[in-house]
Amino acid sequence: MIQRPQNVKEWTDYLADEKFPVLSETMSRLGSLDDFVNDFASEMASIILQDPNMTARVLKMANSAHYNVGLKKINTVSRAVMFLGFDVIRSICLSSGVFQQLLKKDPSQRLLRGISSSFQAAVQSQQFSEARKDKNPEELFIAAMLFHVGEMAFWTFGGSAAREINVLMVDEGFTQIEAQEEVLGFRLSELTYSLVERWGMGNILLNALRRKDTPESESRNVILSHRLLDLSARGWKKPSTKKVISDLADYSNISIEDARNVITDSAEQTIEVLKGHGFRDLISSLNLPPGININLDEYQPKKIKLIKKRAKKEPKAPDQSAIDSILSELQLIKDESEQLDINFVLQLVLEGIHRGVGMDRALVSLVDQSTGKLKGKYAVQDRNSSLVADFEFTLDSTPLFLKVVKEKKILWSKRAVHGPMSGELLAKFKVMLGSNDFLIGPLMIQGHALGLYYADRQVTNQKLTLAELSAFKAVVNRANEILESFGQ
Repeated sequence: MIQRPQNVKEWTDYLADEKFPVLSETMSRLGSLDDFVNDFASEMASIILQDPNMTARVLKMANSAHYNVGLKKINTVSRAVMFLGFDVIRSICLSSGVFQQLLKKDPSQRLLRGISSSFQAAVQSQQFSEARKDKNPEELFIAAMLFHVGEMAFWTFGGSAAREINVLMVDEGFTQIEAQEEVLGFRLSELTYSLVERWGMGNILLNALRRKDTPESESRNVILSHRLLDLSARGWKKPSTKKVISDLADYSNISIEDARNVITDSAEQTIEVLKGHGFRDLISSLNLPPGININLDEYQPKKIKLIKKRAKKEPKAPDQSAIDSILSELQLIKDESEQLDINFVLQLVLEGIHRGVGMDRALVSLVDQSTGKLKGKYAVQDRNSSLVADFEFTLDSTPLFLKVVKEKKILWSKRAVHGPMSGELLAKFKVMLGSNDFLIGPLMIQGHALGLYYADRQVTNQKLTLAELSAFKAVVNRANEILESFGQ
């Protein structure tokens, strides 16, 4: 931070653009999906697959006891998106992005307590919402989880401003709000509001941050859940704590005894959620109500390791376990589905090429029968690019692609292009697609090649080998077998 931000907008820009740039882009794209319907599933999966950490987190949560009661193994992001739904996926992405970024620095006890409390309030809000029979309890989970995100981000990245506030509180006896207004000119709750508004997180959270807690508003749930955890830190038997429990019971239209059961159950569920998110070390910071028999000492972090140097990225290579997962998923579709969801199959194939074959970019394109043009349809890639828009070729004037469509062959560009014009042709591909080292194969339906699959390593610029060609063939051939079986 070269120059300290001077107002809420500048602090928001600093945190969003410099500390959470990837998350801000991801949440902006996820936030544009207003309703979770099948048409959006492939786009959501593509967004998640760009981030290996989010990919791992989504798969882990999809297979956790909290979300997957039947514990039916989910091996692909595409299936996880369909299984968990939009709001759950968004909450997982947020926790993965925001809290992992915050924990990268040497985390203070205040931050550890703040994150664990956020999860506890989130699970608690969701369960009270379910008790109240609200339509979308997952929205309460997200809102409660982000209720203090601005404050936590500030205490982590606030530098000299954060230190000045601490000095006023410790040495001068200022309250938190007084110190914040003295140093910053605004309250940190306003920073949270500005951040979540930028990330498009919805009206429940925004209303809660504005303290709009009318008796029937969902934002009241969020406010009361956080108030309970704040007050219970001084004692679960204190009159102020009991008063909030009574307020939650009244809000949810349940008895005080049932409200206490919800609080206990949600605390136990929080432990499972933190395990599922990979935040096991945060469990010892939870504020657990009476009646929960758990030894928090088991979850004390042994040592917080600071990573001073970024580890070198391992060269990409085919991942047989990921390939097997995709092939198993495709086989499951063949065995169990009466009607074929072509878009879902194509998304699985792209995920298989991206994760399994180990490619930077994977794309499916379709032939426009009226114009004879080959146009990009979907893509999964490590980094956003204009690949889908750029992938537009007239088949008759692109012999390599025409060969794949006509002869139904899987080819590797560097091994398939020959003759005196080969250098010029590969140079053109380099200009048009950013790569001339790629794999291509036909998309077969009912005996016809209706398009092709394309994959490259344009982002890492890592050379392809026969291993990638073999893995690419396995995924594409199996996908075509599935598509053909539904066409018979």
